[in-house]
Amino acid sequence: MSEFILVKKSQIALFKDIPFYYHTAAGNYALYKKKGERLDEDRLSKVKYPDLYISDADKDIALKELMSSLNNDLKTKISEGKLKDVRETLSIIVDEALTSGNESTMDALPDTIDILMGRYNKNKGAMEYLTQIASNSSILVEHTVNITALTLHFCFHHHFPESDTRQLAMAALLHDLGCSQLDKDLIESKKRLTDGQFSTYITHPQLGFELIRDNAEFDVAVSTVALEHHERIDGSGYPTGQRRITSYAQLIGLIDCYESLAYRGKKFRKRRKPYEALNLIKDEVMSGRFSKEIFRQFTSCLTR
Repeated sequence: MSEFILVKKSQIALFKDIPFYYHTAAGNYALYKKKGERLDEDRLSKVKYPDLYISDADKDIALKELMSSLNNDLKTKISEGKLKDVRETLSIIVDEALTSGNESTMDALPDTIDILMGRYNKNKGAMEYLTQIASNSSILVEHTVNITALTLHFCFHHHFPESDTRQLAMAALLHDLGCSQLDKDLIESKKRLTDGQFSTYITHPQLGFELIRDNAEFDVAVSTVALEHHERIDGSGYPTGQRRITSYAQLIGLIDCYESLAYRGKKFRKRRKPYEALNLIKDEVMSGRFSKEIFRQFTSCLTR
């Protein structure tokens, strides 16, 4: 017997290639939309319709179509200058890619990076704005979007080659992929983690590394950032406490630390103003945890 998956109402209009089903009063699933048809968006906004489902057998096809449609939507929203909508669409893309069991959606992320890079070249203010506007997405999604925007900003400010910029942006998008394998309450907790919780949390770099490594679409540099972004050059980081860390991982690790301090508060730690966050990181730099040169470069791109 086929299993069925509920389609999010906000995404129904994006599908054409797969059939939709609805749950009948008799407890069965009946065809609502044929394969190859798209539901009229105007009708969807005006007419009440039942919860719609896809067959589990169509899941992989549905995910590919969804990501393609979302990337097209992202491109359209960017061209129209609807920056708030851009942020929302990008958040949906990241949310799908970070959902456990949806690893095939990562295949669409290179197109997402190309779209964002093209936009930055046309209007640098657009990417800066992405890091400032409010988002209703989960903490992990919002964090990932912010890290990606800050990373692109850094790369373009320092005139990185296109190939390096693309790899770093991809690494930023996937650096916390391992968190998607952990309990959501653990990831979104604003309380200080217990020793047991922290022991679980610090497994996420290895989990992310393994997921990315097993996907032939991505360069080893991307999986290495997932593994090393919490390591520190003085050996005080995790998961292994190594000192020899790639420059990409050092950069994403520093940006990750800055974003956490400047963009979100915890019950035991208030959100910091940007200069306060930089001063706290500067203390880490002086103690030998972060590279002085990478910190200088990051600071310069924020204070220009």
